[in-house]
Amino acid sequence: MINNVYPMKQLCILFLALVACLKLSAQGISSSQLVGTTWMEDIPENYMPKHTCKISFDSTIIRYEAYFPKIDMSLNKQLDFYLTDIVPETFDSTLVGTETRGCYLVMSNRKIKGMSYTEILSLDLDSGDLYLLHRMRPGVIGGRDITTHYILISKNEEPLEADTTKP
Repeated sequence: MINNVYPMKQLCILFLALVACLKLSAQGISSSQLVGTTWMEDIPENYMPKHTCKISFDSTIIRYEAYFPKIDMSLNKQLDFYLTDIVPETFDSTLVGTETRGCYLVMSNRKIKGMSYTEILSLDLDSGDLYLLHRMRPGVIGGRDITTHYILISKNEEPLEADTTKP
């Protein structure tokens, strides 16, 4: 019976090491990797409501542009942002525009002084993939955690060959 416990301990240790490695790789993302990039949300064909969504980054602002064709409505937001490696409790405006690192993209709307954050699961500029995890806020009824895939459409203001979509 004791011999069966040892392999289980090894498996648990291996799993924890894998999780730690994944977290460390996410912490390696720097704000300079995002600056000058524009991303289009990879929306499944059957997703409702039908829409397009594009995000772009400069040194201090993330621009969010969405268009809902069925109701001919556009939504445009500009949010201050920075990166951090810990789940934020408040927005630290002194970090906006500085070189920051982390796996949490922290955003704030100047008009309503609200803060939100999303977790960067992975960023690969070579393959043009960005995966963000939008977590449901504690205390909010309904909703769910959502992982969103974005495709790189321009880097340093230069369109990539695959950029044929308009938001």
